[in-house]
Amino acid sequence: MTNIDNTPIEYTTSANNILPQFVDQLRQLYGIIVQNTYVKDTAKHLNRIIQDANNQTMILIVGKERVGKTTLINGLLGREILSVDDQHPTGVNTFIRYGEHEEIKAYFLDGVVAIFDLSKLELLTTGDTFASQILREHLDYLEVYLKNDLLKSVTIIDSVSLEAGGGEMAYFSEALMNRVDEIFWVLRSGSMAIDAEILLLEALKNKGVEPLCVINGIDADDHAAAFVSSQQQRIGHLISDFVAVSARNALEAKQTDSHELWEKSQYEHLITEIHRFAENSDKKTYAILIRFLQWLERFRFELTVIPQRDPFQSAVENIEKYAGDTQYEFSRNQRDLAIVKEYEQEYEEVAQTFKHVQTLYQLLQTISQHDYLQDAKVDKFTEIAVYYQQMLREYRTMHSEYSREYERLDAQHKKIHGKGLMKAIFGQHTQNDFFKERVEKLNEQQVICVAQYDKVQQAEAAMLQAIQDIQPYLIELVKERMSRIEQKVQELNQQRAKEKRQLKNYAEKLNEFSCLIEAQGYIKGTLQPFLMNEEIPLKAKDLKMLEETVQAILSIDLSNNGLLTRSQMNNKMESIAIPFDVRDKHHLEVLSLKEEDVKSNDIPEIPKKLAIQYEE
Repeated sequence: MTNIDNTPIEYTTSANNILPQFVDQLRQLYGIIVQNTYVKDTAKHLNRIIQDANNQTMILIVGKERVGKTTLINGLLGREILSVDDQHPTGVNTFIRYGEHEEIKAYFLDGVVAIFDLSKLELLTTGDTFASQILREHLDYLEVYLKNDLLKSVTIIDSVSLEAGGGEMAYFSEALMNRVDEIFWVLRSGSMAIDAEILLLEALKNKGVEPLCVINGIDADDHAAAFVSSQQQRIGHLISDFVAVSARNALEAKQTDSHELWEKSQYEHLITEIHRFAENSDKKTYAILIRFLQWLERFRFELTVIPQRDPFQSAVENIEKYAGDTQYEFSRNQRDLAIVKEYEQEYEEVAQTFKHVQTLYQLLQTISQHDYLQDAKVDKFTEIAVYYQQMLREYRTMHSEYSREYERLDAQHKKIHGKGLMKAIFGQHTQNDFFKERVEKLNEQQVICVAQYDKVQQAEAAMLQAIQDIQPYLIELVKERMSRIEQKVQELNQQRAKEKRQLKNYAEKLNEFSCLIEAQGYIKGTLQPFLMNEEIPLKAKDLKMLEETVQAILSIDLSNNGLLTRSQMNNKMESIAIPFDVRDKHHLEVLSLKEEDVKSNDIPEIPKKLAIQYEE
């Protein structure tokens, strides 16, 4: 992906030092205009520019359905974190960022933010349940935080699929494309870009944007090289470069630690490109500057419209939208009820964590299936328990081998001498030397069995002590998990209450447009002189655009446009918390394993040593 107007790299030699200063000034401007809700969307766009300037390089994954965009990302992450469903493609744009604590932040269209565990990702992106559909109707986008080194330098965006519009033109969120630093256009090997995609690529090219084309699925196409060559000839003039990979091989390579599969996947080329993009700070600086100039023009338009409208009527429309429209309020309430229902289901599952745990094996299985039961202390217990099971298995194996050898030799002795080994008296018979040698080997095996049996007893004692110590600790971990779920509901209700308070403040401060007048002065006195500095990497036409836009903003007189404040609020705006009465409905299943539940009661007895008797 190239910069607007293909700005040469030498034009931005000082950009890396300028960006932090510029962002500080944008923060101050945002702090001024965010006080006025009439420019709420414009302020949101400015805040997005600030966030993007501070964030890692953002890479957008684009492509039509079933080309493997999600699998491509899973390959980069080395784990199947994103749900892949041919019947239900990704239904919401998903920003994948670095985070020490792995979780999902769901951003809804009305500003509410809900935090989910990673296990809910399928529900939010591809699930086809009623709850999934309700949640996605209200979703703006998702942020998935993962502890992955690659994400320390880049943010990857898994996008919804391209859609075909009128005139066979594919369309995609222009706002999202404008935010990102790079675009990866994904094709599946053997399935060339359709005409609608080419039209969109041409539109991007006219804006100075050239995506990187990632051709996926080379492992499933015997003619992958020929396909890449054909696409280079067909759309190479619209693309910055081509990288051919196998997402499936990359994912399997990461999961199996296979160097050979990783080489076949050719992912190293893709990762090299990602790191190269992440290190190009000059390019990002110029893009942020241009986005701000475009934002400034949007802000000018907003200020121009304000004096032409009745601010009182506009305020009433907004208040009625959030508080007076019963259908809208009902729809939002349904969304919140769906969130709480998912929390209750999670609470019930956690409360029943130990419901079916009756043996040591079931306990170990339960621990392995729940990440909230795993820490250093639990890992130590697991090691002790697994070691006990291992010692037990080895003893049973040794005992079984001894028994098979004894029974085979005993049968041979009976066949020759008419009696078993236990009654054998070895004399001068021609076969007795063979039997004496085999009995001695059996006795050697018996000694090994005795030693292993001692290990089993020691491991069992350690395990029994450990099980007593770990059970109350595991119960506390479950209680902590249940408390965290209750806290999530409390936070959601707090957000609902906060929103109501903000709406009241909005109505009470309806005529407070002085912050926009302050913003006019800040742009003129601080931002314009900063951007006109010769060290700023802007072209002459950019500077001309800046000067014209600032003059237009200053010409808008807002000083005489005072607005009336609505004196009373609709009673419907009172906050009502969603109840979460789960403690009485879902009782904690206590873990209480006894000694007889966890230790093996069918350990074979130690075989007796065979005493060899000789004839007088």
